[in-house]
Amino acid sequence: MKRFVLSLLAAVLTIPFVRAEVRPRGPFEDGRLPLVPYPAEVCLGERDFDLGERLTVRICSGDEEDFFAASTLTDELIGVRTDVKESRSGIERSVTLTRPGLCRAADERLAQAGLAPDSDPEGYVLLADERGVIVSAATAAGVFYGVQTLRQLVYPSDGGYRIRAVAVRDVPAMRYRWQQDDWSRGPIPTLEYAKKQIRILSEYKINGYCIYAENLFRSELHPAINPYGGTIAPEQIAELVDYAKRYHVEIVPQQQTFGHLHYVLRQERYAALGEKHGSQILSPSEPEAYDFIGDYLSEIVPVFSSEFIHIGCDETFELGRGKSKELVARSSHADVYMGHLRRVAALPALQGKKLLFWGEIAVEHPDKLDLLPAAGIAVAWDYLPRENYDRFLKPYADRGIPTFIAPSAFYGGRVFPDYLAHLENIRNFVRDGQKYGSEGMLNTSWDDLGEDLFDMGWYGVVFAAACSWQSGESDIARYRDAFDWAFYRIADGHPFAEGIGRLADVHGRVGAVNFEMAYSSPFSEIGAMQQNHLQRVGASREMRLWCEEAYTSFCHARNRVALHGSTVDALLFAARRMDFVFHKAVLADEMSDLYDAVVRDDDRGYAVNTALYDLVMPYASRLGSLRDMTKELKLFHRDLWHAENRPIHWDVVAVRYDRMLLEWETQYDRIQLDLQQQARTGMHLPREQVGFRFDRPKS
Repeated sequence: MKRFVLSLLAAVLTIPFVRAEVRPRGPFEDGRLPLVPYPAEVCLGERDFDLGERLTVRICSGDEEDFFAASTLTDELIGVRTDVKESRSGIERSVTLTRPGLCRAADERLAQAGLAPDSDPEGYVLLADERGVIVSAATAAGVFYGVQTLRQLVYPSDGGYRIRAVAVRDVPAMRYRWQQDDWSRGPIPTLEYAKKQIRILSEYKINGYCIYAENLFRSELHPAINPYGGTIAPEQIAELVDYAKRYHVEIVPQQQTFGHLHYVLRQERYAALGEKHGSQILSPSEPEAYDFIGDYLSEIVPVFSSEFIHIGCDETFELGRGKSKELVARSSHADVYMGHLRRVAALPALQGKKLLFWGEIAVEHPDKLDLLPAAGIAVAWDYLPRENYDRFLKPYADRGIPTFIAPSAFYGGRVFPDYLAHLENIRNFVRDGQKYGSEGMLNTSWDDLGEDLFDMGWYGVVFAAACSWQSGESDIARYRDAFDWAFYRIADGHPFAEGIGRLADVHGRVGAVNFEMAYSSPFSEIGAMQQNHLQRVGASREMRLWCEEAYTSFCHARNRVALHGSTVDALLFAARRMDFVFHKAVLADEMSDLYDAVVRDDDRGYAVNTALYDLVMPYASRLGSLRDMTKELKLFHRDLWHAENRPIHWDVVAVRYDRMLLEWETQYDRIQLDLQQQARTGMHLPREQVGFRFDRPKS
């Protein structure tokens, strides 16, 4: 880095001194450089490049891939006439995309700046000053990634655009930088949404998209395993693979081949392949289980062009508890597990492929790692924030076994990702993966409860992309300060990063805002426990203010969003939904107080009349508010679901809202029944029978 800066300064000193005109630089004021990922080596210049009303983009290679890379830049330059053409001359006042040796003028300018292109297949150099911009790389992928960095250097100025003067040399720290999406447990993205994911992922230099599947890939040999409305056809995969290639993203299949096969084994004709009836894992004692897996993989593998396939094999909790009990007793759990891996690896469909598998075996049985198949790549996974992840990685590193690391940007169970935990998990796990020589990162997203919206997760997904490109331990504070510009092109302030942080703080305050809290009624037995927990925390009104602060921040900022505006509604929904969790708690406490006032009736009937209005009036009462907010959230969630996903499984989510609506009506009936009981007998029902099972709020 020091040699790079000194050579650049030497080049600058050979240029005649011209006083730089002072102009506002938007997000780049005061020497800031809000880039995601942050380049390996970068030096700021003085004189920015003014694009003017017309911009020429020169493609020295004539390569169609470089023309496509240029289009990702020009599509963002609203109001600028652009001329993209093949040319190796006249590079002044233009953007030049080149390869070493193709354009003499570009090579000379880069040499003067001390910017020799790196030989890394994804590396690039970028030089921007008042004379123009040069991006040079050895490959089309490198050019593409250089252009993605260039896009973040373009800022609005005087009704047009300027490009911040910089010199950059950049290479990735990790060869494979992948994002996984769970397509098997609820939300199945439409093909168009998957394409949107690929476009955004590629901007932040993710180069792999892993589809997690259990029974979704269409099978002609075993059609009974496929769900109606949720099957992925070969032609759809082929279309996605071809689309992703333009963005230098590899589509990687992940097909479970051991555990997590409940959807297959629930079919009666396949139930005998399981460890026991109703099992979720295949039994290594059943030879026909390997016939089935071999058949299915023979249909899946040829559809993908990737040299990789992920064969799953995690969480085999039932192993040895059914048909394989004697097999495990004769050897060991680990031996049988390793034997299964080797048998799957030997299947004809997988020959010549690199096989990823979930690698918790290193923690449980590090002494058995020598039994792994030769083609195996262990994916070390853990989603909790830790100081280090040595125990997940060192056993493999000590034996020279290749690894990926798998942190998580979000996983099922939370109303909104707990970014306080996720960012620490991602940062430290990727750091340690690099330390132990991991080949890549597989950042995960899980939909265990079947309703997560991917658009809520970009803050963590993009951070993981940055960590896997950058070397060493990434800076969370730097990322936070860069996010609004790098993702939304908001030039001043950090409304989205701050709002997201505010919602994450709510998790830290109350433990976790999970789906159970989102859907529970305070008047039910389970909901009463949640209500008591929130009463003990004692911050429901404060948490509402935090959520509403985030919502307001997102609303005020959305008109300034110039990129990825379609993701904002998911954040608004998250803020509304978290607010509702605490609003339920507040209203339930108020209703409890009102009900107690009715029971006391110490003001000659006034409390009873007030209760009729404040408790059960259809449109002005607490129950009316709960009903109205539930309906609003259901509609909001429905629209977001269909913007991302296929219709399948939405009804399961909708029923959760409908159950809440029914609970509010049931609570109305409980209170009315109690009032009628009191009118007839002069006695109220026991408090619990009226739905007030939770503790009385503290005054």
